[in-house]
Amino acid sequence: MALEPGQKIGDYMIVTSLGAGGLGAVYEVEHTISRRHEAMKILLPDQSKTPEMVERFHREVQTLATLNHLNIAALHTAFYFEDQLAMVMELIDGETLRDREQHGMLPLPLVLDFITQILQALTYAHGLGVVHRDIKPSNIMITPHGVVKLLDFGIALTGHGTGLTRAGYLLGSLHYMSPEQVNGQKATPRSDLYSVGVMLYEMLTGKLPITGENTYQIMLNHMNHVPPPPVSIVTDTPPALSAAVMRALEKDPANRFASAEEFLRGVQPASSQRVMDTARTMPMQMAPTMAAPAMPAPGASATVAAPAAGATQSSKPSSSSGLESLPLEEIRRKLAVYIGPVAKFVVKKLAAQHTDLDTIYREAAKQIPNEADRAAFLKSKGR
Repeated sequence: MALEPGQKIGDYMIVTSLGAGGLGAVYEVEHTISRRHEAMKILLPDQSKTPEMVERFHREVQTLATLNHLNIAALHTAFYFEDQLAMVMELIDGETLRDREQHGMLPLPLVLDFITQILQALTYAHGLGVVHRDIKPSNIMITPHGVVKLLDFGIALTGHGTGLTRAGYLLGSLHYMSPEQVNGQKATPRSDLYSVGVMLYEMLTGKLPITGENTYQIMLNHMNHVPPPPVSIVTDTPPALSAAVMRALEKDPANRFASAEEFLRGVQPASSQRVMDTARTMPMQMAPTMAAPAMPAPGASATVAAPAAGATQSSKPSSSSGLESLPLEEIRRKLAVYIGPVAKFVVKKLAAQHTDLDTIYREAAKQIPNEADRAAFLKSKGR
């Protein structure tokens, strides 16, 4: 069905069309009671007559209903209108990673920040048995505040039921597709990591690692061609990051990172090196009696500078690192209740940036999507 601005669909009014993909059309809508603006996705008219596409759309709704993570676009509700299934989702203000890349090469700290958030989203999704199968820059939204949102689980594979792929029919985007997907094999979490490796390679070098003159050549190159390491193209690429990309791009899934969490650990040395490089070149702007702490790049881990001799520490722990007296494992366990395994990385990052317990709790709470859950987490700290 073609929808026009001002048209009512259930409790929603169409504001404008946001575009259409291979499966559905997406509109900005306004809830007539709450006035909240949301995104509504419906099947395209020609797809709604295809049983496989209808079932795929159902699967997307059901998959998104199981996911609740800061870096994944949230499902709000789904309903039928005149026998047409509609999915209502979080409306994301921002631009896609593909659009962002059109402005020019991204600075390394931003690349590390974005890839960290993408891997955190996949750590969570894979932990629930969900394989995305279509990771690419146009399925990554970046908000004005730099928050990554993973979109479009329309062809995601879950642990429930069988796949919907017909023989000889490829699912995904060819330039970002893993060799096993190209070869018609079942996608696994490591297939998503290959796609992330392709994106990271492209962000670091401005080039796709696998290309070809036609579809067949691209498919063949995914299975056989080994691209040059990013560091050989952009020489100031951190060697550890270049090595992590090449491991993600291994042809044999068994040789890739075992999980998104392991991939994340693989890029962390590059983040740490970036922090140290920044610290060495940062001008000193604080009083001479206090050593200026290195400011970490987004998504990076860092060590906290020890205070200069004679300096006082207001509310900071007396330990030289400022970390030993903080109950980090306790915070991680509490936070994991709300955001899953990524809590480990969130707490580690915050502990590297702050030595005040109240601040760590406050910043960690910002990662929890639900307001009531945030309040419960903050209350768990006690006095």
